[in-house]
Amino acid sequence: MTAAFLEGWLAIDPRPWLYALAVGFAAVAAALGLGWLLGELWPAYRRRFLHGVARQLQRAHIYVDASRLLALNVALVALSTLTAFMLTGAAIVSLAVALACGFVPRLMLWWLRHRRITALRQQLPDIAMLLAGGLRAGMSLNQAIAQAAAEVPVPLRQELELMLREQRLGASFETALGGLERRAPLEETALLCAALRISRQTGGNLADTLEALAQSLRRKIALEGKIRSLTAQGRLQGWAMGLLPLLCGLALALIEPEGMSLLFTTPLGWATCAVLLVMQGVGLHLLRRVVRIDV
Repeated sequence: MTAAFLEGWLAIDPRPWLYALAVGFAAVAAALGLGWLLGELWPAYRRRFLHGVARQLQRAHIYVDASRLLALNVALVALSTLTAFMLTGAAIVSLAVALACGFVPRLMLWWLRHRRITALRQQLPDIAMLLAGGLRAGMSLNQAIAQAAAEVPVPLRQELELMLREQRLGASFETALGGLERRAPLEETALLCAALRISRQTGGNLADTLEALAQSLRRKIALEGKIRSLTAQGRLQGWAMGLLPLLCGLALALIEPEGMSLLFTTPLGWATCAVLLVMQGVGLHLLRRVVRIDV
């Protein structure tokens, strides 16, 4: 009986057990490595995210708790990654979706910042004319700024009110102008602040200077609008060139799903996607250089 038991034990193929043991060790090592990675990187990422996002939200005068945005971002990344994996079954696609969703808050903040800066640029000629009118009416510079802040809409109203509030709290006029330049890093803002700063230091007819500056800014904005109109076709071509491969890929995925699945499940397909992304990025960058004209 003992001999039969030994013969039966030796007849068992050990490879499945070895495979299961190796998979178990690999899973444990991956879990430990992932836990260590999250334990090391997550606090640094959280601290950097909260600091950077809170600063950008404060500059845009958007009073939202940055920790809530971090929680929403993590939930969005997890949900989108799980959805992509359930739909495609490809780990590389899920990783790409997770990375893309991780950049969503920064893209939203950049869009809000760009919209605010564009609105500020459009309002600067008006504020120069309002300041010139207030000075011609006999007001001091701070009184003219306060009157202009009461008449102009946001976002420039917020910047002027913050500038006046800083002066009431004890900051000098130069410090308040420097804060305005930091919050609105524009060439037009630098010109306006330079005119105000030089006038306070050397004197002169500030009203005439502000009126000439307002006319120059209006001509500059009008020329930029004309250039944007003339280069609209090039920008449209850039959007078409960027979206055409994606739309063609979606159409081919609906028509021939088995053939398109090779792009996401084979090394050759991954290399093809990488080359496609690099070529698309180079083409869009060159086209953007062509249609972007500095005034």
